[in-house]
Amino acid sequence: MLQVLGASGALAVAGCLGDEDETAGATDESDNDDANGDETGTDEMSGEDPNLEPAPTGDSLTNEEIVALVDAFDDTVFQGEQSDPFTPSHVTKWVSDDTFIFLHFDEPNPEEANNLLWMGVGVKGVFSEEGQPGSEFTHFHQAESDSWDGGHGGEPGDEGYWLTHIAVDEFESPFGQTEPGVDYDFMPTPPQAFDGDSTADFEVEGQGGLDDDDIETLIDLFDDEPFEGGQAEDGYPNVPSHIAKWVTEDVFVFLHFDEPDLREANDLIYYGIGVRGDFSAESQPHEDDFTHFHKWSAESWEGGHGGQDGQHGYWLVHHAVRPLEMPWGDVDVGIDRSFMPTPLE
Repeated sequence: MLQVLGASGALAVAGCLGDEDETAGATDESDNDDANGDETGTDEMSGEDPNLEPAPTGDSLTNEEIVALVDAFDDTVFQGEQSDPFTPSHVTKWVSDDTFIFLHFDEPNPEEANNLLWMGVGVKGVFSEEGQPGSEFTHFHQAESDSWDGGHGGEPGDEGYWLTHIAVDEFESPFGQTEPGVDYDFMPTPPQAFDGDSTADFEVEGQGGLDDDDIETLIDLFDDEPFEGGQAEDGYPNVPSHIAKWVTEDVFVFLHFDEPDLREANDLIYYGIGVRGDFSAESQPHEDDFTHFHKWSAESWEGGHGGQDGQHGYWLVHHAVRPLEMPWGDVDVGIDRSFMPTPLE
């Protein structure tokens, strides 16, 4: 199992790359076929490839599931009157001292929501050009404000959070037509130049990583298995390192932890979405963000990486929620555009 050193300690990425010993031992012709995707995912009895058929559809969130998610995302990140009696449309969960994940629903009171519109990541920051982490962080919101609307944007040097919003469905928003993927048009708050320190230096009650109870709760809630075949049998409780929840018929939200066996996980490292599709340029939602294609059916998790023309599965976007040191290089908080690329021919 490949081990790499992450910002918070030893980071196992076997859930991404597979077993190093198995990879090293794949020298015969059949193993090479599997590695190239020629045989992986094929029904051994019939010789048919299930990935030539579209991946199974998911289900939209029920009201009961939404209420359960609202209960689990129970941190108060935005301070002041802007979170009284609730944070409009948003529920949040701290995953480190500096970052949180969130769900953005279609109703101001999240408990009355019918649909999830966006999911995303917030990172502590300063409202300045230098403080903006990247282009995906289109919106800055002050950490403390007298009203929700008053928290949008700010003055140069204000402290708060830079937010990435990833749409999970197609819908018309105040910012234009939205499709699944990073919403680069979400309520832009262009920063200005600032001569002072652009490093955030404030604390919020409750900030910090997920504890064991939090992870157990999330495992119970993210209980769908979009990946089938042998790749869904090796991990706990789903596939290595990942848990997933369908939020529409075509899109699921996933959490990617630091250990293949989630019973041993300590930290969340990625938060993202998967979109049903096929291995083609027409199906790839946004080539710069959805770097990785994974077949919906395979004999092993490693065998599901990538695809061939005509095969179906999911395009995945991975948003890092903490600084990481990965085999492909250092990763900052934001969209990991180098995450295990599966380039189209």
